[in-house]
Amino acid sequence: MFPSNFSGFSHPRLSILRVHLLCVFVAFTAEVAYAEEVWENLASGTANVSGIGTVRYTIGYSSVGYDHFRSEITATWQDGGDRTQTIYDGIYDKPPAKVWGIQNGLCVSMEACTRYEDACTTQIIGYRYDVAAKSFAEASDEGCHR
Repeated sequence: MFPSNFSGFSHPRLSILRVHLLCVFVAFTAEVAYAEEVWENLASGTANVSGIGTVRYTIGYSSVGYDHFRSEITATWQDGGDRTQTIYDGIYDKPPAKVWGIQNGLCVSMEACTRYEDACTTQIIGYRYDVAAKSFAEASDEGCHR
């Protein structure tokens, strides 16, 4: 029927087509991977941070089963232009996390609970605002305890 060395994709034009289709697939896959996640629940608010003023935050969270929730906390503020940064991306229990401002940063509080028990441990993460970098960096939770 076909010669033994026949390949339906051996023609140079078809090889170029295969490469082009592969590039389109890789670009599409990368676009989908970086698309904004759709969260089951959203919470938002504002916090005041000295030096930059009002910081808006959004807490997106979705159940991942077994009473655990995946969450992403994003902060938005003005400092020489619009700034946006994801300050937390992880899993915890009893959402949404709590966010509040302190003198030069933000604090985030979340709970981790032992399964089938009422006992929960509160974790607090402090984020200091780095003026030079115009971003928040994880720091000690000093000043975050109310």
